[in-house]
Amino acid sequence: MPSVIQRGPGLLADPAASPEKWGGRKAQQWVAKTLAEYGTTCHLCGLPGANSADHVIPIAEGGAVYNLLNLGPAHRRCNYARGKRSIPIRTAVIETGLAYFTVP
Repeated sequence: MPSVIQRGPGLLADPAASPEKWGGRKAQQWVAKTLAEYGTTCHLCGLPGANSADHVIPIAEGGAVYNLLNLGPAHRRCNYARGKRSIPIRTAVIETGLAYFTVP
């Protein structure tokens, strides 16, 4: 179990701690960390030029506030348009071509 306990709702959260809010210099630092770690391709629309960090699991739904595993690069406009909604799970069937090699 990780030794770092975060404040506020979400993974590794201490329920007794007061919730932490997203904003200020700390949020700016985490945006920079997110863009450095994942690049500047928006995870919502897939286009380059992301300039903010979006919470993959919204804070309102219990997502961690300051955790790189819960942050993804996004355009401010895409991030604002998404709001508190969950990201739809995209599933696609990927054909491997192995059926060609199977014997009937």
